[in-house]
Amino acid sequence: MTLDYTLWNAIVSTATLLVVAGAAFAALRQIRQLRAQTTLAGLLKVLEDWRDPEFQRVVTYVRRELPEKMHDPGFLDDLDGPPDMVKHPEIAICAWYEQIGSFMKHGLLDEEIMLDVGSSSCNAIWQALEPVIERMRRTRGDELYENFEYMAARGVLFQRAHPKGCYPRDTPRLKALGGSVAYGGAAPVADTRTFTEPL
Repeated sequence: MTLDYTLWNAIVSTATLLVVAGAAFAALRQIRQLRAQTTLAGLLKVLEDWRDPEFQRVVTYVRRELPEKMHDPGFLDDLDGPPDMVKHPEIAICAWYEQIGSFMKHGLLDEEIMLDVGSSSCNAIWQALEPVIERMRRTRGDELYENFEYMAARGVLFQRAHPKGCYPRDTPRLKALGGSVAYGGAAPVADTRTFTEPL
């Protein structure tokens, strides 16, 4: 018994379609895995930058010293021209957030992850630096540090959408589980090292 040519053609076409669909599915899966790896690498780089001692020194300056310096009109007048980076280290923080905001805006960093990790700090830094940015925008236009502003604005929207945080609803809090001891016995001794100290 021989198969009809039309039936044979239909079987081959169906098999070809299944192979192409399988290859497309595998390719999509690989793309998702590559994107996850890229997102993780980007996030780890952001966290590495954030933990850098020099970066933290400038963040501390922005939070503690800059508010006082802004009362000096001469300090803000310096921002009308090219700023002296020694006198105005806050510009480095603006530039860093500008870069991160651009990466986030263009999908190179996952927005939800970035905002879950850093929306509150971004918004606090934006508030501290807003007078500096507004002064610089007088002579440079509103596009100056627009990606930093974008990240801060997205952070505000993120926090409004998650007013009680982002803890997963389907996971009970440790208090509801009776603590962090999983298998009985005594609770582990508290680790007194900070998260930046080596293990």
